[in-house]
Amino acid sequence: MIETTLDAVTAGDGALIEDLTRRAEAATPPQPYDVRMNGPLVVRTRRHDERIDVTNLEEFLPEPTRNRGAVVLYDVGDFAAYVQRLADDHTTVWGEESRSRFTAVFNDHADYNRPGWRDHSAELRLLDDPEWQAWLATDGRWFNQFDFAEFLEDRAATIVDPDPADFLEVASSFKAHKKAEFSSAVNLTTTDLQLTYNEETKTTTKSGQIEVPRRFTVALSPFLGLPPVNIPARLRYSVSDGQLSIGYRLHRPDLARRNAFADIRQTLANELAATDGDFVVPVMLGQAPGSLRP
Repeated sequence: MIETTLDAVTAGDGALIEDLTRRAEAATPPQPYDVRMNGPLVVRTRRHDERIDVTNLEEFLPEPTRNRGAVVLYDVGDFAAYVQRLADDHTTVWGEESRSRFTAVFNDHADYNRPGWRDHSAELRLLDDPEWQAWLATDGRWFNQFDFAEFLEDRAATIVDPDPADFLEVASSFKAHKKAEFSSAVNLTTTDLQLTYNEETKTTTKSGQIEVPRRFTVALSPFLGLPPVNIPARLRYSVSDGQLSIGYRLHRPDLARRNAFADIRQTLANELAATDGDFVVPVMLGQAPGSLRP
């Protein structure tokens, strides 16, 4: 009976001593910590509530412990040069045609035994050329003759066949006879269309014809900064109650854009095949992998 009581007292004293020790440690200021390149973390157990505090002091280092971050570029040549400067055998490049972009992941998985965090990247963001946007925005839309004349004058520099001067003459004719009533349209040849009009003035009524090319070609760049490509187009018209509606249709601009994206991919593949080292940066079609989280 006496031995049992002594054991209980001893156990109680031990718990008290341990509790006092924890309180003393919790009240003691932490010792200064020397920030080193190979160990920027401070791990400290707070005894009073058994919580472990982890403090990352990497921001106080003269340089980060590893590369990470993201950058966005808008020029194909600048993107290739930037990737060449930072690439190693972990680097991969991914092209997404639907989002008009290429993404380089510098710290991707090199192989099965050498994984990467995938949180260091560069993006080539392909911007639409303003002329491309203007032609695509009104592709298939109907204009009245005055608005179509304005459109032709604004976009004449992109017309390569027939001569842009022919279209400027058409625009001038439409503006000069903006109050005319159109009665018919005749296909003169495989390339021209003749629109007949009647126009009343205060003193007389006059009629005439306006000849318009039925087919033409525009030179447009699907992406800003790239050489333009020729895209065929055909004229559309409709005459109803003397009113002329006119417009155009571009022939498969989606193919021109797809081919331009494929050309950029091939350009990047050629540029990145000449990196310094015994590795080749692959340029693949697909969505770039997301960064990993521990």
